[in-house]
Amino acid sequence: MTTGQVPRTVPTSLRRVDEARRRFGAFAETYLAAMGAGDPLADAFVADFPALGHGRAMRMLRTACREGVDAVPDAPDSLRALFARLDEVPAWLDTATIDRDSRHTSRYSRASGIVLGAASLVSGYANSAASRPLELTGRYVENAGARTIEVGSWLLAVNRPDGLTRYSDGFELTVRVRVIHALVRADLQRRPEWDAAAWGVPICQAYLGYTLVEFTLIPLRAMRRIGAPYLPHEEAAASARWRYLGHLLGIEDALLPRNAAEQERLEEIYLLTRPPVDDYCRALVASINREFLVPEIQGVLPRRLGRQAPRVVHALERLFLGDEIADELAIPPTRLTRVLAAGGPVLTALHHTLDRIPATLEPRTRKGKAYEVEQEQRLRRDWNVRHDLVDASPAGGRPHPARGD
Repeated sequence: MTTGQVPRTVPTSLRRVDEARRRFGAFAETYLAAMGAGDPLADAFVADFPALGHGRAMRMLRTACREGVDAVPDAPDSLRALFARLDEVPAWLDTATIDRDSRHTSRYSRASGIVLGAASLVSGYANSAASRPLELTGRYVENAGARTIEVGSWLLAVNRPDGLTRYSDGFELTVRVRVIHALVRADLQRRPEWDAAAWGVPICQAYLGYTLVEFTLIPLRAMRRIGAPYLPHEEAAASARWRYLGHLLGIEDALLPRNAAEQERLEEIYLLTRPPVDDYCRALVASINREFLVPEIQGVLPRRLGRQAPRVVHALERLFLGDEIADELAIPPTRLTRVLAAGGPVLTALHHTLDRIPATLEPRTRKGKAYEVEQEQRLRRDWNVRHDLVDASPAGGRPHPARGD
């Protein structure tokens, strides 16, 4: 059995497996088998960490990202194999078009930051197996703000012009995310509390594939629902960007969506089979609401309405997730959901009018970019976060495998 794999049996925590097989046919078998697959290339490199030393191995990784693997003295074969794959440029990648068609998306940065939390991240918490690595490494409930900043910093880097190029910060951060996943995977597979029969491989290929849905299909749909829709070419660019990021993250081609239809198929089978919500999932949502989303909404609302921020957050989450998942996550119902749903088409009409006036795009984009810088600075100041990803976070508190504690 190779690194990062368990026997090809369906995890017992999954639901409605027979229905998935009837509805999705061969793709269901691909998806279910992916529950037992990790990331062989990254997992092999991480398997060399004990011999190399954690700190030395991470320095090798950074050098290979910044200068190329040939610049790494005594690079192990596992690192060379990983970068042989990373240095391949897929024939379908067109970074110039992606950058061109994304140049004005920051005009909606205030809304997209809220959508990141209330739609993208929270949707992933409605799955007790996929959330289990966060629970066992203590990386969210104990410090929701820091991890949200880490995710936000990565997203800012990969969405900048040239953020996908080979020697960019976005490339390095994405590769480090991939290796962090492998470090967590290796650590959890050694732990007796990891129930492989119930949950499959930690951070398995199936759930890795779903992260592309979390960062593309779900936020694009959520932005439309609150009346901040991107233009068609911008949505296409977002899908193309995340297809390449999925390639860098080590997602197998069979689970790497090429278009919106394949993303929708992946979302459907994920939602159909996802393990049930548990108390930790609910704690994750309560934590991100308390530590991140409610303060962000308070910053948007007039001061006299600041106490309504929790209701606004709950309304947004119900609008984005639907009542079934929101009920499971113990998100309180509120009539404000209907108000926001009714306001979406009005704001959409307004923004469509503005978007048809080319002269408005650049100033709105500049304002949005200024907000992105201000928001990151403010969050880092408020949470005293100076690092980019968890592998560079300061020691102290709960140990984490990405730091080599």
